[in-house]
Amino acid sequence: MWLATLCVALVGLNEVETKDAKGSVPLDIWTWDKIMPHFRVAAVKFDRVFPYGDKHDEYIKVAEAAHTNKDVLIAEVNAADYGEKRNMDLAEKYGVGKDDYPQLKLFIRGNPEPINYTGNWQADEIKRFLKTRGGVWIGLSACIEEFDELARLFMMEEDEGKKRGFLAEAENKVSEMMDETAKKNAKIYIHTMKKTLEKGRNFVNEEIARLDKLATGKLSDVKKQELLYRNNILHSFKDEL
Repeated sequence: MWLATLCVALVGLNEVETKDAKGSVPLDIWTWDKIMPHFRVAAVKFDRVFPYGDKHDEYIKVAEAAHTNKDVLIAEVNAADYGEKRNMDLAEKYGVGKDDYPQLKLFIRGNPEPINYTGNWQADEIKRFLKTRGGVWIGLSACIEEFDELARLFMMEEDEGKKRGFLAEAENKVSEMMDETAKKNAKIYIHTMKKTLEKGRNFVNEEIARLDKLATGKLSDVKKQELLYRNNILHSFKDEL
């Protein structure tokens, strides 16, 4: 009787600690070859069975944000080094030991080796990694896909007249926007374009450095969020430098 009670308690504990990563596909040695070839880019988190904690919570945010992007697979390999040693074959194949959990690897079709993620376990940082290294757009907080594209074109262009053309296009798009929150974020793109035209391309790096310094100070949660949003949008320009 006591054993049954203990089992129920342990199951209950797992349910409390573990959250399903909706949008993330669980993989094993059999399903790997059936699923992975269908995606140009795949982000795979190697972790313990019944993953939990802040890093897992951040990965859940990435999976949820990526669910509409058909170019990228968000997946998990949850392994155990006891019992049937579930998925240890896959973990060992890609050089992941239990002391490495969680480890995120980016697989790009045509590349022989995956790319290890070494940044902070924050959803927006992971999304930025997928964008810069995998070439897939998963919206960072406050970012707007069509304005990210304008930022990319703006920074690639050398001719000032054409740059001003992208600025005008952005301004026209803002004037047509109905959502006030989106409009507020779009105006940050416009401000960045204007300042870049005024001060040169290095404005973006200097502004990111300034915001990063500000973020280390004592700030309210609202101010921290504001800095995060501005920083995310600035990185849409930086990615093209």
